[in-house]
Amino acid sequence: MSTIDDGMLYNQDIRRDTRPLNGAFKGRGHHYLSLLACPVDGTRLRVSGDTVTCAGDSEGGPAHDYRFEDGILRLVAPDRQAEIAALSEAHESACAAQGWTSPDEGAFKRLPQTGLPGYPDGYWAFVAHATALLWRFLEMVRQQSGGLPVGPVGEAVVIGAGNGWLAYALDVAGYTTIALDTAAGPRYGLGVYSIARYLRVQADPLRPPLARRACDVIVFQDGLVRSGRESDQRPALDHAVAALRPGGWLAVMHAPGTGEDAINAAEALVTGAGLLPAEAPRQTSWRARLNTLRERLIQRDTPPSPVLFAQKEPS
Repeated sequence: MSTIDDGMLYNQDIRRDTRPLNGAFKGRGHHYLSLLACPVDGTRLRVSGDTVTCAGDSEGGPAHDYRFEDGILRLVAPDRQAEIAALSEAHESACAAQGWTSPDEGAFKRLPQTGLPGYPDGYWAFVAHATALLWRFLEMVRQQSGGLPVGPVGEAVVIGAGNGWLAYALDVAGYTTIALDTAAGPRYGLGVYSIARYLRVQADPLRPPLARRACDVIVFQDGLVRSGRESDQRPALDHAVAALRPGGWLAVMHAPGTGEDAINAAEALVTGAGLLPAEAPRQTSWRARLNTLRERLIQRDTPPSPVLFAQKEPS
């Protein structure tokens, strides 16, 4: 593989097979590595040949190298690489055992509105509903900030990104996007969509290796952590909050089937971390207003929101 320097990352004429960040479809004009940090010592990253290298710690400690494999940056501390690789393989096996369909390119791009066969009943309908609410929140932020409806929007990271469908959608919407997960397999992980323009990173979602104050939006796509354990949720949340810029936004998309107690506990953790939850934007269509009125008239309990959206203090 040819040597690549930092400046070459912006050149759209470089052949795809010489560009690990992230092939010929890259084009946001932003250095993706500025959003990431070394998982060992938290220092900045740079490209050296076909490898990403950290600057080493402040005491002159050794630099650490991280390679691209199949277009995915393996940003994992050396002593945890075998563990993370095993988790990825276990994810592939578990999904296959449940009969989940691995999408081709067309099916991938239609997610989540058109779901995949083999998943539990209602799974993709719930995810589509949550995603629609997330887009309403993001549109609210765009309007509040005076952003244009087209063009670059900001920097976003999707934690627990699965096969990357949400990262793909954010990229299309104009975000410089990183998809982060332990799962990097070719059927159910980050390897599903190999021509992705967003940067795919295999890393530990419990301690995501993100640069401090670098991101505008961070989305936990599958709850704060897949395990649901509070002991895991806290470090994941703390790392994400540190990576948000002042005034940045954090979204928690609750996994299908998450109970109300777990949703309330996640909100308590988020508010306890100093973030300010936002109210869901009002729907303006006549059908949505009619549904809301009908729910009130029959006094049906309103289900918990499938998305928690909260802001870091601007100052």
